[in-house]
Amino acid sequence: MDIRNKIIEGAGELFVENGIKLVTMDMIAQSIGISKRTIYENFRDKNDLVNNFISLAMVDHKKRAYEILAGSKNVIEALFKFGEYNHKTMKSINPCFFDDIKKYHPDVFEKIMNNGSIRNYEITYLILKRGINEGIFRKEIDIEIANLFIHNSFEFISKLDEEKHSHHKVWLSVHLPYLRGICTEKGNELLLSFTKLQNQNSTTP
Repeated sequence: MDIRNKIIEGAGELFVENGIKLVTMDMIAQSIGISKRTIYENFRDKNDLVNNFISLAMVDHKKRAYEILAGSKNVIEALFKFGEYNHKTMKSINPCFFDDIKKYHPDVFEKIMNNGSIRNYEITYLILKRGINEGIFRKEIDIEIANLFIHNSFEFISKLDEEKHSHHKVWLSVHLPYLRGICTEKGNELLLSFTKLQNQNSTTP
């Protein structure tokens, strides 16, 4: 691993664990075992470092999304696997991380919203198309319109107060009813099966 990627990885671990505001260049240098000067030789400032970390994180997230889709028996299984992956990822990140991006790195936040996993139109398009081909989603669906709706709902959800509106409430109030609406009878049977399995797993000690 070259020094630039080493810095990004080390800084990213600190950002995710502590939030961005509290992490200083001195902390990053100390954690990696390099001089602060070396960091500035590779990155203009902290914002540049945050930007590069987010860019790599988005690439990794997209790669994992395609792997999940390719490794799933059907799109319903893929959607539940996406949910598990995203839930696990979110639990590992300090909530201050996202607050700090919004407050102190608005250009990076805008990048996430417009070009990141939230706006990955290609993967959602593939999910819709595969679902129709598998007989899980209704064939009369206009994929372009459905895809736009999905991403507009993501934007709406991103503006909700997470303390008042948990991910579980959003799932029950938005995602699950929408999926039921676009599913065929076969799709709804799979959806019910995976929902029951998810509920069983969540109540298992």
